[in-house]
Amino acid sequence: MKSKILVDYESYMCSVALLEDDVLREFYVEDHNTERVTGDIYKGRVEKVLPGLASAFVDIGKRKNGYLAASDMLEDRTTLTRSGRIPTTLNVSEGDYVLVQAVKEPTDTKGARLSANLSLPGRYIVYMPTVDFVGVSNKIGDDAARSRLLELLYANRPTPHCGLIARTAAKDADAGDIIDEIRYFAATYENLLNKFNATDGVARLSSDGDLIFRSVRDMLNSGVDEIVCNSAQIASRLTKYLSERLASSVKVTTMENVDVLKKYGVLDEVEKLLRAKVNLESGGTLVIDRTEALTVIDVNTAKYIGDTDRENTVFAINCEAAREIARQLRLRNVGGMVVIDFIDMTDPLHNEEVVEVLKKEAALDRMRTRVLPMTELGLVQMTRKKSGVELQSLLLQPCHECYGTGHTVSPNYIMRKVKAQLMQIFNDVDCSSAVVTVNPAVFARLEAEDWQLDLGMFAGKRVYLVASPEVNSNSFRISARSGYVLSLPDRAYLLT
Repeated sequence: MKSKILVDYESYMCSVALLEDDVLREFYVEDHNTERVTGDIYKGRVEKVLPGLASAFVDIGKRKNGYLAASDMLEDRTTLTRSGRIPTTLNVSEGDYVLVQAVKEPTDTKGARLSANLSLPGRYIVYMPTVDFVGVSNKIGDDAARSRLLELLYANRPTPHCGLIARTAAKDADAGDIIDEIRYFAATYENLLNKFNATDGVARLSSDGDLIFRSVRDMLNSGVDEIVCNSAQIASRLTKYLSERLASSVKVTTMENVDVLKKYGVLDEVEKLLRAKVNLESGGTLVIDRTEALTVIDVNTAKYIGDTDRENTVFAINCEAAREIARQLRLRNVGGMVVIDFIDMTDPLHNEEVVEVLKKEAALDRMRTRVLPMTELGLVQMTRKKSGVELQSLLLQPCHECYGTGHTVSPNYIMRKVKAQLMQIFNDVDCSSAVVTVNPAVFARLEAEDWQLDLGMFAGKRVYLVASPEVNSNSFRISARSGYVLSLPDRAYLLT
């Protein structure tokens, strides 16, 4: 399988895409004006301890304090080491300084999720200086390779109780390159401790880097044969980074004044990722709906008619949907709980096979996933580790007309709300007229209806309807007057 990494750098944003056999598999975007904290390491100050929740709020110098749970805290705060047991009670007091790493981005209502168990990722290994664990990526299935890597990691642990995990790229790596990376991160951690002790007050001690170099580090494997970049400056930095930090000689191609995302068909794919409906090649569809708590995916046959056997037709569409669902979750960077409503099948073996297809495709994801068996209702529950921000949150913004619901209020309901407010206004006997301003599209609908009967209770009052593009289609404005209305647009419509 041939893979290619595309790097699109603009003055306001940057994008990184991974193509496998010319098929888009991963896509990430970062706005230069949006600060990202995940992976950054801080010297934080404990501001508030919540014993009942076994957690604490920590000031890391951001607008909102970070959240640190007891299970993510080191047990010995003075030596910054731990025994390997997961703590269930807090071992800090207000005013203490702690070495923490941001593991989840803040939201509008919450600060960043923090952990005192640091994780330093490289190309071949993940170094965890405070966790006593040695392991190999589950994506390396070769038993001989797993045994070889475990032996190498145990033999080269910087300290007896630190943690090391061999990443997928380590399978084909030279042992010397892996050892060099282990030594590099051991020295990095020592520098962090020195900074922690030398720094007065709250401070960021280390950054995980920008999107381009972070993504290239994580995406780079033996299948990547080229990195294409639209900026000569970034390409030069990437070449140096690959040589000095990743010990890689992969080709870096510069295509200045070329829209690399459009050239390789990525822009068209991204447009599709912003839609709720996904069309499958067979004619079937997926509908992806994001709620606050989880993501719900509905599988439909749509235009797919298959053969004469319904069971085989449904089985085929469900298998295709399972493969595409895993790809969509990866591309959209959907995290958390996912519930999938597959089309009902009568054969239990088909149910199991569809789940296996989903598991196999999800295993290709760099983020940790878990897929549960199908329920009697044809539902499959799965989870995907949250990392960063979902693609839609980065490229879409809330609609000021529908307030994020995806729908606008019907003109009938707007008029009902207008009537209620007019009743309240005309309770004042001094108010003899009112001007109702609505969106032009709503005005056209209301003007065509006979509203006089519904407003008959306002006898002796004058109500005018006016259109204005400044009012969105989900709302209206009412101004009340005493006496006659002296100034109105030419197209004002007298309701009563």
